[in-house]
Amino acid sequence: MRKFVIFALILFFDFVSKYWVAHQLPLIQLYSGFPFGGIGILNTSLLKISFVHTTNTGTAWGFFSNYQIALLVVRMLVTGGILSYLLYFSVPKYLQIPLTCIAAGALGNIIDFFLYGHVIDMAYFIFYKYSYPIFNIADAAIFLSVLYLFFFSKKTQSHRRAPSS
Repeated sequence: MRKFVIFALILFFDFVSKYWVAHQLPLIQLYSGFPFGGIGILNTSLLKISFVHTTNTGTAWGFFSNYQIALLVVRMLVTGGILSYLLYFSVPKYLQIPLTCIAAGALGNIIDFFLYGHVIDMAYFIFYKYSYPIFNIADAAIFLSVLYLFFFSKKTQSHRRAPSS
């Protein structure tokens, strides 16, 4: 039940935020005010945060943007595989939430393709003059879950190694 609630919440907030951005903010405009004509959230010398409206036809950083259909098929296959694994197999507890978040985020970006023809991104961060890629709630759910899985797998691998004699 908890997995379903998390899945639904990610999809809901992702959809609502993208819908709002698509219908309320103009597309990003370089050099048009705090940063890029977006809505400023925080503006300090160390950290700047704003909501902007940009589109992405590829993956992170726009990679594979020339292969939208192939990318859509891969996203659908991976998402279907993860959902099948979660629904029909005995998934270890430590994998359930991160895989649920990855599937929900991926589905959110798939839905974007069918609604808008691209993914809508909006969260823009500049930390100490470094401009991070603009992302959305779905991207954040995927990234944080993959990061968790990466660190958790490193932790479990170090515990599994046999002590040397």
